[in-house]
Formats: sequence, structure tokens, C-alpha cells
Amino acid sequence: MLTWLKKKQKSAGMRLRKVDPGAILPVPSHFYYVLPGTGIYGGVKKGFHCADLLTDSGYPCTVATQDGTRSTWFENHSPVITREELVRRCEPTDAILFSCPADAPDIDSLPAGRKILHMQGANTAGDWKMIDPARGYECISHGLHMTYQLQLRGRVAPYVAMGIPDVFRWQGEPKVSQSIAVMPRKGEAVIRAVQQGLPEANFIMIDGLSETETAARLKSADLFLAISENEALGLPPLESMCAGCCVIGFPGIGGFEFMRHLETAYLIPNGDIAGLISGLRWLLTDPIWRDALRQTGMDFTKYYTMERERRYLLRALGLIDRSGGS
Repeated sequence: MLTWLKKKQKSAGMRLRKVDPGAILPVPSHFYYVLPGTGIYGGVKKGFHCADLLTDSGYPCTVATQDGTRSTWFENHSPVITREELVRRCEPTDAILFSCPADAPDIDSLPAGRKILHMQGANTAGDWKMIDPARGYECISHGLHMTYQLQLRGRVAPYVAMGIPDVFRWQGEPKVSQSIAVMPRKGEAVIRAVQQGLPEANFIMIDGLSETETAARLKSADLFLAISENEALGLPPLESMCAGCCVIGFPGIGGFEFMRHLETAYLIPNGDIAGLISGLRWLLTDPIWRDALRQTGMDFTKYYTMERERRYLLRALGLIDRSGGS
């Protein structure tokens, strides 16, 4: 595998960066996670999650948002300051984490000794510009696809396993028979086309809701329709599996990490609307397959815990656990 990877990199004019396994990274005095906003986006939630996991592990981490407010649509507890206050506080012994390419100019102006690009799987052109070694950022990555793509580009980015909060774990709540949960902001045109093709179906819309409300709706749905085509790792399908939904839809770019056709989900080629309608019709009328995929999906997501994410995050940042746990 490594020989094949080196050949692939050589053909693209890249070299595999060697890592000294004995290298010791400096432990920052303080961590800051810089976010562009607090809206209902998976990247915002993962940013706050990282801050909380570091804080809970004995490494104080403060979130910096434009106006100093925290996201209120999901649970989080790390301190929050304004970006202006961050400029006053930041020291050379500190570390900055960020994930939005648009924030790079602000990050570059700060004196922090460690600047860490958190590749969350948005898969934008800006993401790939940021990994240029000349930028001077360390990289960590949520999602195996992003980790692998960084490796192909000559960068080593430790993999941080995704964790799903327990609020999404299905505990036997009643399901609305033959219902399909959808998130319109992921692709309104796709949803309209599917609704026209399946006028008899019961669609449960999830839009602008808190994490608790979203989890409750997912737990009530039979199926979840995944329609994002470009994300390297989309949270909603994984959260839906935890909530006991049979997931059907597009794998996007990196969904194959947990969406496995006819094992944990029913996959449709990206952009195939007719395939979505046909697959939904089959699953709605075949409870044996629907329930089997639901169960294997839930079993697979037991691996995606917040505790596992915490351990992987510490390892990726070269830190030991100070929380007193194992």
C-alpha cells in the first residue's frame, strides 16, 4: 500500500513527508478555536465540540466568535470571547485551531506558536489552498477521505474520529411508519423532485431546529434521505443512523467511511434523482430490508462516540490525557 502511494505521489510531483515518531510538539499554554459564526452548520458544532473535548481533557480552550456569543442550538460549555479580545489575549505560547479558509488572514496575524488547520470535510477549493506547507499550518482531519487526500498531497494529517452526541442515540422511540426525514438546505431542488415522484410519502422536514429537536425528529423517522453531493464527511447521515433511521441517498465524496451499500445504508450514485425515487419506493415497501439496514447502521455507529473522538483529538495534537480518565 505504501509503495503504491509513493508511486502515486511521484506521478503527481509530490513527496511523502516523513514524520519523526519521537518528535515532541510543544504543549500550548492555551488553546483557542476560531469560528466565523454560530449558525446551524456541522462545522460550527464540531468546532465547539473540539473546544469542549480539550477543556474536559485538562487543556483549557476558548472559542472565539465575531461577537463573542456562543451557539445555542446544541450543548457546549467552553468559554467564548470576541475575535477582538482574542487579538489582545493571544501569546506565542498559545495554539489556534480553525477550519474556515476565510479566517486564514486573521489567523496569520496572530502570534500563536501553533496554528492548526482543522480539516472538517467541507471539501472546498479553499481547503486545499490552506494545506500548502508554505502556509505553516499543522493539519488534523475529521474523516478518512480527507486524511487520505492530504496524504496524497504530501501532508500528514492525523485522523480524528467523528463522535456523535448521545442525544441522537435511538432508545426505542416510536417511529412514524414509512416516514422520510429530509434536510432542505442540503438540496431543495432534489427534495422537490423526490416529493413529486413520491407524492404518497410522508416527509419530515428538518430545518432551523436545535440539536435536541433535530434528534427527536430523526428518532421518529423510518428513513433519512442523504442528498449532499460534495461533502467529504456529512454529519446528518451519521447522526440519522444513530437515531435508528434507514439511510438512503448520495455518499457525497467521503460518505463511504460509514455508508456501505446494502450493509449500513442504501447508496445511490451522486445526483441520480430517479435512483433515489426507485430506492425509496423499494425500501418503503420492503420492511425486512429497511429494518435490517436500520439495525446494521445503528450497530456500526456505536463506534462513533464522543469519548473516542476525545482520545483521537488528543493523539492528533500530541497531548496526553489530563482529565484523570483512562
